[in-house]
Amino acid sequence: MSAEEMGKLTNRTRLVFAVSSVMFLAVLAISPVKDFRREWKQYKRSYLHFAQTRPDTKKLLADYRPDIDQIWLPGMNVVDRCTTCHQGITQASLTDQSVPQPFRAHPSIPHNARDWGCTVCHRGQGPATEVAEAHESTLAWEQPILPTRFIQASCGTCHYADLPETPQLTKGRELLAELNCQGCHRLPGIERPPMLGPDLTRVGTKVSREWIYKWLKEPRTIVDKDGNVTVNGYETEEEPRMPKFRLTESELRALSGYLSVQKAKATTPYKIDARVVAAWSKNPELISQGELRFRQMFCSTCHSLAVTRAGETKLIGGDIGPELTKVGSKVNPDWLIGWLREPQSYLPHTRMPRYGWSDEDLYKVTQYITTKLIDSDLLTSVPQLGQPTEQEIQFGHRLFLEKGCASCHSIEGLNPQKDFGPDLSALGGKNASELEFGAAKIPHHLVAYIQAKLQDPTSVNPAARMPRYNWNQADLDAITTALLSMKGAPATSALQNLVVPRKEVAFRPTGAFAEVYERYKCYTCHKFNGYGGDLAPDLTYEGSRAQRQWIVDFLKNPQTLRPTLILRMPQFNMSDKDAATLADYMTMVLQHPAANPAAVDSRQFTPAMAALGKQLYEVKYQCQSCHTIGGTGGYVGPNLNNAGGWLTPAWIEAWLRNPQALVPDTIEPRRNFTDDEVRALAAYLMTLRQSIKPQKTASATASQAGAQGAGR
Repeated sequence: MSAEEMGKLTNRTRLVFAVSSVMFLAVLAISPVKDFRREWKQYKRSYLHFAQTRPDTKKLLADYRPDIDQIWLPGMNVVDRCTTCHQGITQASLTDQSVPQPFRAHPSIPHNARDWGCTVCHRGQGPATEVAEAHESTLAWEQPILPTRFIQASCGTCHYADLPETPQLTKGRELLAELNCQGCHRLPGIERPPMLGPDLTRVGTKVSREWIYKWLKEPRTIVDKDGNVTVNGYETEEEPRMPKFRLTESELRALSGYLSVQKAKATTPYKIDARVVAAWSKNPELISQGELRFRQMFCSTCHSLAVTRAGETKLIGGDIGPELTKVGSKVNPDWLIGWLREPQSYLPHTRMPRYGWSDEDLYKVTQYITTKLIDSDLLTSVPQLGQPTEQEIQFGHRLFLEKGCASCHSIEGLNPQKDFGPDLSALGGKNASELEFGAAKIPHHLVAYIQAKLQDPTSVNPAARMPRYNWNQADLDAITTALLSMKGAPATSALQNLVVPRKEVAFRPTGAFAEVYERYKCYTCHKFNGYGGDLAPDLTYEGSRAQRQWIVDFLKNPQTLRPTLILRMPQFNMSDKDAATLADYMTMVLQHPAANPAAVDSRQFTPAMAALGKQLYEVKYQCQSCHTIGGTGGYVGPNLNNAGGWLTPAWIEAWLRNPQALVPDTIEPRRNFTDDEVRALAAYLMTLRQSIKPQKTASATASQAGAQGAGR
């Protein structure tokens, strides 16, 4: 265009060009300003200013870069830019609470945040460089960071075994197992036992239809005159294993009717010797003698009772078996006699051991239970039901399947139900768009959904079949944590390599020992190679620890080894043959490689060594602070009155050298004994011999059991 033509441009055109030029310059100016004000850059500058106010500025800025920090873990499919803002996350000097976020150092954990990043544990959107995008749900990202109180869930994604650092996760997993959630749902890492709930094939021979009705209406609960909810007569905050289903009156009648006719495999009731009945039936001491025998057998080692002392009622006893406070109002007397005499004949998988009851024992104890452990008002609110009609039985059968009862309970002729509820193995990795919130007025994210579903399943799904539980907040959070940890199978091979599986434990005895081991259900209380209960001592290395004759004597007449505890081991009335079978197996098989009983001969110990050992015990090391000898000493460790008749010399010496090598979690301190001191102490302890005395008199045992809470 020529100058002449330019001169012909109108003023309007010139104005448009001028405005456009100004706008273009403004856009060019805004872009760097906007870039300068990016959120992550502001945090970078803030950290730089903050670090310059600290005495260790040089150390804090050693790895500082003004651009974006990024951790890339291609094998785990992780891109993490969180440390762009969280600059001081690994600086030991920034752990104090006075350090502002996001510059505060991360609490000490086994993993280095500079290597792993943050999203592996905290979740959220790793590539984001804005707080809202990184932390919250957005249209493009539906997995916000985990609230701090659920952070242990991320540990459970890789660690299937329990960790001491994750008590909430461990508690949640325990609750999932205790409440039999695996009966309806697929839950990875939660073991499913052979029998979740009792076999109901013969339940009609055990309890009445009225009791079943009461149980179904309020599982394990009774409501007293003041409206307080109690469990079998005792108030408790614990959630019962049997959930409460929403059952109508007609459904209660139908289910109770169906279950009351389950009487397969009927057996002839055991008849107690008529001479025993004649001798004791009119004896005024019958009930008190029955209670005494009940306590002498230490039934409360496994079962609890509500005991009132000084006007306060407490639940005393174990939790391996059901509470027995009002069991006399529950079970049929003939069933009770047969159960006590031969539990496995009614329930093959029961953990109840088979005692060597005499007819006199059976009569006394069953009379005590059916006379004293009762509640005359238990069934007062239950309508008169009578014999069920065929229509009720058929309806009850259909309900048993529709409600998922067959997921936990078995009835002969019914196939077990599997996967009755949805698969929860990948619930912790679901997006909000994959969940059904219904009309629930809750935040649309995973944590809120899980907690709403647990508290009231119908709030998010009116057609939900899941029963309703009454949670306290701690248990609700623990369950939520466990479910959040279940994110499904690892997506990559690198993630698969990070999985730490739960150690599989098994103990498979054979021969005569296996028969006796199963009869007395030793694994219910004791561990063997990691398998079994934790109520009583671990017997994995009992053959190295205890002398054979002591084992035999103890099994036939159990004694307490710790002064602070009363006798826990029940008196099974074990035969000489059974005791010898158990003792022989233990001494030959259950041994520790560091304590071979044949490696140390007690005949090598001299009186002079024993005298030196006594001085070391009492003066130099003052072992009496924790152990009792002759009625004096501390109550922390076991009583050593009979150490010479109980422990093997090899075990004593190995224990003195390194107790944690034998029992890793023992509180016995490891001292730097010399070899001469070890031998001297072992020589002294081997001189301590006290024969196992018979059980205390009946009156003394009853007095002690009452004072100590019936065996707890």
